[in-house]
Amino acid sequence: ASDVVNNYDESDLSRLIADNADEKFARRIARAIVAARPITSTTQLADVVVGAIPAPARRTGGHPAKRTFQAIRIEVNKELEILELALQVAIDATISGGRVAVLTYHSGENRIVKRVFSESERDATKTTQASPFVHESQSGVRRTRRVRAPKYPSSKEQTENRRAKSARLRIIEKTLVEVGN
Repeated sequence: ASDVVNNYDESDLSRLIADNADEKFARRIARAIVAARPITSTTQLADVVVGAIPAPARRTGGHPAKRTFQAIRIEVNKELEILELALQVAIDATISGGRVAVLTYHSGENRIVKRVFSESERDATKTTQASPFVHESQSGVRRTRRVRAPKYPSSKEQTENRRAKSARLRIIEKTLVEVGN
């Protein structure tokens, strides 16, 4: 994390904070981080982030630095890259009639799941060996289809569990398509 905070250039920091945390003040935060270097503690980083966000925006939504810390954690752990790879492996490993269900909690994850599922559907219509999502079988080709639009938590669930508010459930199913001779 120290490497990200102290060595990434301003544009890379801004991009990762915006992409990984949907932070609308990403550019301001990145500029403040670069100006305050070297940053040697999480408390110092939190103070820099708080100082970069306009006062009215600091009054809502919890601690002002939480999104920046989330973005850095996602970058350090390569969470979105691992998610994409795991989805592709899960889809490949799923047998005909099987489903892959994914619960996402922020838009970065949701975008990846949506894109991988869409690519899986598109690639599955091709019968080339180049597609990682198409598998020849004795009676046809397995392909994928989205089961339904994403499912959102009910109002009741959101009231009882405020963390559920951002959750999205996406499901894809592998089916067998008969191939004519």
